[in-house]
Amino acid sequence: MGIGFSSFKDLAKDFCDPPACYSVVHWWIWAGPMTEVRVCRELDEVKSLGIKQVLIGAGHGVEPGYLSHEWFERIRFTVKEAKKRDIKVWIADEGSYPSGFAGGEFTRRHPRLRMKALVVGEKIEVKEGTRVIRDLSHNTVGVLAVESETQQSIALDIKGGRLDWTVPKGHWQVMMIKWDFLTSPTRYVHHPTGAKDTTYSLCDYLDKNATHQFLQDVHERYKKHIGDEFGKTVLGFFGDEPDYSIQGIPWTPGIFDRFSREKGYEIQPYIPYFFAPVMSEEVRRAKADYWDVWSALFCENFFKPQAEWCERNRLNYIVHLNHEDMLMQLTKSEGDFFRCMRYVHIPAVDAIWRQIWMDKAADFPKLASSAAHLFDRKRAFSESFAVYGRGLSIEQAKWVIDHQAVRGINFFLTAIFMDRDHKNPQSEHFPLIIDYINRICYLLSAGEPSAQIGLYFPTLSMWLGDEQALKNTLDVAGELLEHQRDFDFVDEQAICLGLISRYRCIIVPGVSVISQKALELLRGFALEGKKVVYLGDKPPLVVEKSFLRACDYADMSWSLWEPSGKVQANVLEALPAPDVEIEGVYPSIKYAHRRLVDGEIYFFFNEKDEKVTTYALLYGSGKVQVWDARTGKVRALDCMPAGNGYVKIPLVLEPFESKFIAVGESLPAAEGRDLLMDRGEVVLDLSDQLWNIKIGEDERKALLLSWEQLGHPAYSGAAYYCKEFTFPEDVLKTRKRLFLECGRVMYSARAWVNGEDLGLCAWRPFRWDVTHILKPGANVVMIEVRNTPASEILGDASKAEKLRQEALKNFYLSVSIKFDMEMVPSGLMGPVRIVSYNS
Repeated sequence: MGIGFSSFKDLAKDFCDPPACYSVVHWWIWAGPMTEVRVCRELDEVKSLGIKQVLIGAGHGVEPGYLSHEWFERIRFTVKEAKKRDIKVWIADEGSYPSGFAGGEFTRRHPRLRMKALVVGEKIEVKEGTRVIRDLSHNTVGVLAVESETQQSIALDIKGGRLDWTVPKGHWQVMMIKWDFLTSPTRYVHHPTGAKDTTYSLCDYLDKNATHQFLQDVHERYKKHIGDEFGKTVLGFFGDEPDYSIQGIPWTPGIFDRFSREKGYEIQPYIPYFFAPVMSEEVRRAKADYWDVWSALFCENFFKPQAEWCERNRLNYIVHLNHEDMLMQLTKSEGDFFRCMRYVHIPAVDAIWRQIWMDKAADFPKLASSAAHLFDRKRAFSESFAVYGRGLSIEQAKWVIDHQAVRGINFFLTAIFMDRDHKNPQSEHFPLIIDYINRICYLLSAGEPSAQIGLYFPTLSMWLGDEQALKNTLDVAGELLEHQRDFDFVDEQAICLGLISRYRCIIVPGVSVISQKALELLRGFALEGKKVVYLGDKPPLVVEKSFLRACDYADMSWSLWEPSGKVQANVLEALPAPDVEIEGVYPSIKYAHRRLVDGEIYFFFNEKDEKVTTYALLYGSGKVQVWDARTGKVRALDCMPAGNGYVKIPLVLEPFESKFIAVGESLPAAEGRDLLMDRGEVVLDLSDQLWNIKIGEDERKALLLSWEQLGHPAYSGAAYYCKEFTFPEDVLKTRKRLFLECGRVMYSARAWVNGEDLGLCAWRPFRWDVTHILKPGANVVMIEVRNTPASEILGDASKAEKLRQEALKNFYLSVSIKFDMEMVPSGLMGPVRIVSYNS
């Protein structure tokens, strides 16, 4: 889906109103009775907001029951109604999450195909001199004895299925290591209590037969009822967080045989030591080998069959994992991000609470976009905002969207734009942000990505437990972005599959291990005249067939070696010529660059709450335009040729502002010129004066203070600010453009001057052109300010305390309530000014 347009002529046709496949997707969770009337009503509401895609997911207590005959009949009705409204449909593949338990079918009907793991079974405390004799169960794979004081560990002999051991000196604990049925917790919509627990087991992700059964129980049944709309109205299936969140180690029948074939030695003698309190270097390496094997099985036997089924049925497969923002945890529970995504049609991440926020370094969306670029996928997906709180403002939501988009995400799923209680004062502004998201996804799906740098991702080192290698990589990623040097993460499989030819430089951060094959291919990459940069104080260990038998350190003499591990000046000089060069040092400015057949399109984002005014060199030639994703309009931008295939442009970015810049010889006709709002002159300040303010039924004259200061801490809705002012005639006679500007608005605004509606502003700059509206003498300005639901939820002390008590029992509420508390302050805080700019 979303093949992307290759020329500006094609791109311009639908820029204002992009096709449905580029729309934000509404996470349509069916909870309670989903009658046909309700289905139609909610589809109409979705369409009225400008949303053109929905993802149907089952919610707690949904009626009809999940996977029942009546469920599929209601799905068929919904698809038919969505088609009438030209709304595309995605299907969540589970009755909540994680994906893979088929609404409890594996527990009820396929118990042998349930998830399995290596675990510690019985524990026995034994005394010195005791003889321990035990016939072992068929699923015992090892026995470990641990001395409590010294932490010495011994794997005991269990040949013949019998343990016979005399306890030596010390205080020992004997642990029976076995394989057993063990599942990650699941949340099923028809669980009697709504709990997330182990009542309903996931399937065995490492067993292709289990995945086949999952497809039979879920996907094939959808096909029977709505298969005629596959690839038309129905676009694909969505998987949610499949992982091993278990107190054990993934296991499946036959894995030990697979291990010995691939690694050339037997793993079973090492298995008990995986549960030891202290692991030797030898055991650590054997465990890394085991991670290599089981993560490959996860890829081949769970993700690949689903992707292949979707391909055969003209559908796309989207899935995101768990803990993309906690990558050591992801490595423990899913093994290898890039392996999991190798066959997935639309790689994905999620940001459901504030993993992405103004005070965090959060570059993990690059994982999904990098996988998309490496595996030649056009889209990269994010599930966003689920637990960001009801007090989330539109400007904050836009910041999180822009943060991900500038890192390559061009497809978004969220449920924040459908408030079933219809009490969110921000709902009037939802179409603004929805149109904006649709347009940025459309533009960022055009052409091809242009990153010239690949940053080696240290999965192998992480299998060894090397947290420092991960930190090194993320630090380098942050440094590159702050220097406006775009990159993709590239991992071992990308290098070994020959997927790095598009890059001109590969950076290897300080890692502890690299494969022999990847090393040889990187050396060949350098011999072709490209660059390999190694950042680290010592060379990595080289793995050929197994970690256990790795013994040599890599010869990195053919690379540029920077022992400090930092992106120093010599490293920056060695990198390919940048496609963006900004005058001055602005770490807050990030960009994405897409290359079309007839030009370049750049997306800039200022991540900080400070205005930036500078100049930038952009790779490209010809005219330059601003494609405004907020309005859907195209404006010409002054530029000058800078030689060597670059143009120089003025770059002005307000706090948190984003901007698309197009460069090309054959750009479409522009609708006027872009006005640079770089140096405004305040001609009238209305801030420190009394305003007529109406909050609910309360009307008064007051200064611009918060609603709490004005006696309305729990008011949620719209307030109106009215002011009559005198404007000097001589200013109107100048050739300057005049704008009404509001500084601190909490959290959105609409303005009228002399009765003329200037429109809505849901994010900064809160600015309206009043050049042709102002008149000499008396004028009237009215500003409507809307807050979020946070004040109604928490502005009243008794309500706030009740919620705090509920939050003690509800993890998600405890997360969101902290965010909502920050959003209680509301109002127009000023300044409010008339500002002139040169036209």
